[in-house]
Amino acid sequence: MNESASLQNLNDIVIPAAVSWWPLAPGWFVLAAVLMAAAVFLGLRLYHRRKSNLYRRQALQELSAMRTRADTAALCQLPSLLKRTALVVWPRQQVAAMTGADWHRFLDRTAATHLFSSGAGEVLDLLAYGGKDLPAVNEEQLNTVLNASMFWLKHHRNRPLDG
Repeated sequence: MNESASLQNLNDIVIPAAVSWWPLAPGWFVLAAVLMAAAVFLGLRLYHRRKSNLYRRQALQELSAMRTRADTAALCQLPSLLKRTALVVWPRQQVAAMTGADWHRFLDRTAATHLFSSGAGEVLDLLAYGGKDLPAVNEEQLNTVLNASMFWLKHHRNRPLDG
């Protein structure tokens, strides 16, 4: 018999070493760079959005304080709060002189609503010009103007005004 074909001459199969994670293939570096760039971009966008809406958050806090106090002197500051907020976003020469129906239409147009033209604007005018001698405004009217103001503060968008 041929001894070279004997089973006794067989050796164990040698298993190669496990593949190392390092060094990574170039595609992983490209993927990591893209993910880091996306994270930086999203972080900067979030930062700028939060920074640009600071005035809105401050106005909502002020409105919440007015709602909590619910006295005439506090509520008479509501028209001023809306005007100051609008002056942050739009040019002074376009917004500062608006009053009455023009002001109500502006508030409605910039928040895509009809709340101020359909009643809340009248109560807003009473608060602006009534002062401490404010005629009795019922609670329903106050809630309407407070809710409309909160809606406007949350949802107004910087849209160009008609010249």
